Amino acid sequence: MKKIIGVALAAACTCPSQAAGEQNKLDTTRVNNLNEVVVKAIRAPKSSPFAVENINKPELERFATSGRELPMLFARTPGVLAWSENGVGTGTVYMRMRGAAGSRINVTVDGVPLNSPEDQCVFWANMNSYAALMGSAQIQRGIGSSTHGDGAFGGAVSLATAAPSLKPTVEVTGSYGSFNTYRFGGKFSTGLLWDHLVLDGAYHETNTDGYIHGTSGRSGSYYGGLTWFGDRFKISYKNIGNFEHTGQAWNGVPACNYDGDTDLKAWGIKSYKDMWKHGLGKFNPLYESLNIPMDDNWAPDPSQPLTTERYKMRDGSYWDKTTDNFEQSHNILNFTWQPTDRWSHSITAHYTYGYGYYTEFKQNTKLASKFGINEMYVKDGELKLVKSDAIRKKGLTQNNYGALYNVNYKDALWDVTGGLSMQLFRCNHWGKVTYIADKTLEEKYFTNGRYKYYDSDADKNDWSWFFKANRKFGKGWNWFLDMQMRYVNYQTDGINDHFEQGADGNYKNQSININENYFFVNPKAGISYDANGHKVYASIAYANREPERNNFTDNIGYGNPSPERLLDIEWGYQYQGENWFAGVNFYYMKYVNQFVMTGEKSNIGEALTRNIKDSYRLGAELSAGWSPLSWLSVEGNAALSRNRLHNFKECVESWDGAAVWNTYKSSTIAFSPSAILNGFVDVHFAGFRATWHTNFVSKQYLDNTENSDRSLPCYSQTNVNASYTFNFAKRMLGLKQIVLGADFNNIFNRHYAASGYVYYDWYNQGKRNSTVAYIPMAGFNCMGTVTLKF
Repeated sequence: MKKIIGVALAAACTCPSQAAGEQNKLDTTRVNNLNEVVVKAIRAPKSSPFAVENINKPELERFATSGRELPMLFARTPGVLAWSENGVGTGTVYMRMRGAAGSRINVTVDGVPLNSPEDQCVFWANMNSYAALMGSAQIQRGIGSSTHGDGAFGGAVSLATAAPSLKPTVEVTGSYGSFNTYRFGGKFSTGLLWDHLVLDGAYHETNTDGYIHGTSGRSGSYYGGLTWFGDRFKISYKNIGNFEHTGQAWNGVPACNYDGDTDLKAWGIKSYKDMWKHGLGKFNPLYESLNIPMDDNWAPDPSQPLTTERYKMRDGSYWDKTTDNFEQSHNILNFTWQPTDRWSHSITAHYTYGYGYYTEFKQNTKLASKFGINEMYVKDGELKLVKSDAIRKKGLTQNNYGALYNVNYKDALWDVTGGLSMQLFRCNHWGKVTYIADKTLEEKYFTNGRYKYYDSDADKNDWSWFFKANRKFGKGWNWFLDMQMRYVNYQTDGINDHFEQGADGNYKNQSININENYFFVNPKAGISYDANGHKVYASIAYANREPERNNFTDNIGYGNPSPERLLDIEWGYQYQGENWFAGVNFYYMKYVNQFVMTGEKSNIGEALTRNIKDSYRLGAELSAGWSPLSWLSVEGNAALSRNRLHNFKECVESWDGAAVWNTYKSSTIAFSPSAILNGFVDVHFAGFRATWHTNFVSKQYLDNTENSDRSLPCYSQTNVNASYTFNFAKRMLGLKQIVLGADFNNIFNRHYAASGYVYYDWYNQGKRNSTVAYIPMAGFNCMGTVTLKF
């Protein structure tokens, strides 16, 4: 076992000789096997017929010092896009895999589902510095093998916490960089105490002013673990907690006014780069308003500059910023047992508590249609709805209970796994108005300093089981079978945050009462050949996915969407030579009833989700690498794809009368670039390591009409990171190692938008008009890091 000697914290210091003397009594190979059993059931083995990327602990540790969230690391793998609201890669971060959004990507930690059961998303803002806590990660693209939790329609990410060190260790780290971004943290392990027990823990925090106005924030994570090792078993309890208080920019950088019906083309603004040139690259409509000068005919006047103005409260002070605030605590109790070398069992009980809210300034908003505050006034003999600045606070409280059981049998020919999962989710949604600029209305409607305008409860119960079998035959051949069954019940009731106008002209909450059941059968099969460095494989998989909460609540009165269904066919080839490798994976993903927003609006103005019967994704993912010298390696990957909708019907609002319907026989699916390329050059000699990474993303359409007016141009940007590790033979105060590092991001200072959306789209006098909002990443920025290991 590799020797790691350091300074133990207080618990270890009480008995250092015992820890040092007895830690070798455990069979370290068996300990490692016990740690792997926890995630083995849901991970794809080397022989699997799927597209798989494995990320090891050293790579996670190097990335962790950047302060960025994990999706920014995953974006180095084929077919993955990642971006953040604040532009620096921290806080509110999103990812897509093969064009599929986060709600279609299954994420687990130690086998426990992390996707929020209702939204089916993982909120990476609640997972700051997770890279520092993990020992490995595996990405499966496509449906992949069966896992626990929500269905994988774009891919799956399996995270495994780092195994506790059997020797006393302490590590502290600190980073500082652009936009006043700084990160600090540390971790420790007591080493093995009393021949069986290890206590370990960690704390990390990231602070930033953000690139976009009003996106300063603070987020962090903490971890505490208690592990008892027996001869053939392990009992562990882990608490992984997170918090975030981050400024928000979910509206992006719109190239238009607040209502979206006045664009900035008169100033020559047609892209995010144009916004930057006009000094609007950091504009955030959640933080400030955009002043568009008008001439005497109420047309945009480009002879005058565009300016922004901070929102103000009634006392003249500035509104601070829109913030998201959330705290979450994962509690994971696991028992792992290997009674023989062939059999292993893993039982996990888990509980997650979450509480959070966001606050948002609503400028000159209609109080009746937004909050049910039915105040009106008379103007020109007509009743008008009162408008006022207001602040809303929307939040939720979550309780998620669950249990997992996995069993595995493995011999020279067979590798068989079974899994059971139960998840019981309980949530309360609520919304309050905490400020109205009109103080008279505050005094009339507020109780205890607020006005509660909606409240609803939701329950989601999810039971599933799976069975997987790998069987070797012949020389190098392996077949794979996988069957999963899943039952889901979703119930929600109460009053929603949408309001309907009654016959008397008053607005009242929309009532919700949903009770839906789903039973899914998800089979998978494949075959592979692996010998002499060559691997060939093929697989076919089928999966189902239930609608999200918003698919129900936004569609009230218009019918609930049907579940999505996906057929995924994958085949590929890989070769591993002495100093080079190459591979290609082909896929065809055929969707039935894919969820799509068509542009239709409900009678209260909510965007409706419809099922599109026929759509597909077809692509090739290539990877290659070469190490001509012991200190040099060159690698690259590419994801090339064709993503199509058939017979797509779009609805566009018209100012002249009835909405306009357009039909597209075949069009590109939104947010699905046809090419994503990554290139790396890695230099490593003695303690020095440096990596050059260039990324290219092709044009993205922002809706399903394949129209260049509603698209993002291609972009390319380059990052460089470097580090030097000093190892000490003679240790001073137990110091074993110092690592100095630096990250240089977007070194060519490109001004580009990584994502965006159509802000407003309408017809007027037969002409179609569109406005777009951009979600940009920062120009050149850097971060320096110091890590001390004891």
